[in-house]
Amino acid sequence: MTKPRKVTVDEAPARGRGRPKVVDDATQRARIVAAAREVFLAGGYDATTMDAVAHRAGVSKKTVYQLFESKDAVFAAIIVAHRQLMLVVPADDDDRPLEEALASIFRLDLDAESERDRSALLRLIMLEMPLRPALARVVFRHGPEESRASLARWLAAQAARGRIAIGDPAQAAGLLMHMVFAPIGFDDNGPRLPAPDERRAHATAAFRIFLHGVVPQPSRE
Repeated sequence: MTKPRKVTVDEAPARGRGRPKVVDDATQRARIVAAAREVFLAGGYDATTMDAVAHRAGVSKKTVYQLFESKDAVFAAIIVAHRQLMLVVPADDDDRPLEEALASIFRLDLDAESERDRSALLRLIMLEMPLRPALARVVFRHGPEESRASLARWLAAQAARGRIAIGDPAQAAGLLMHMVFAPIGFDDNGPRLPAPDERRAHATAAFRIFLHGVVPQPSRE
């Protein structure tokens, strides 16, 4: 497979004479993903075209296809970026209290704008997935499945340090995610997403039950 070349941004302002500005692939991808997210949210999956994505990003459709092989690939990249609003595991271990660390991992610290971004894409995903099994597989693979694997590694590291006692980190990660994300679902009005205060209160309760259980601990006296 040949290495993707750097892409020229045709609409970049000219800086006098000389070569046009060149943007690296990572920056170009991020620009396209951000633009595609807006297009998907505005029109839904079916109405979104690669032409529309290219137009919103200010690049040619050829540039989009140089970096993404299909519309599903673009949507997968949006899910990967969105995952950071759902769950982010630290790269290194720290000595924060476990409940505080989990609050950070499950993004209870999001500001109002990020909360809105999170809810908007979740709503789109929940509306589109039941209609498109192939898209559901893309979302699961790049969203919950990857998040659970990342969380399992973190839990395994905490167990290795003696901070928690679990037998199966993958199972524990799945259980914790189910507990925390349980309020997300459907009601008579369609997708139901908890308000930020409700989300934080529910997640905090889930952390405490996960870490300490519900059975009173025997006294050490």
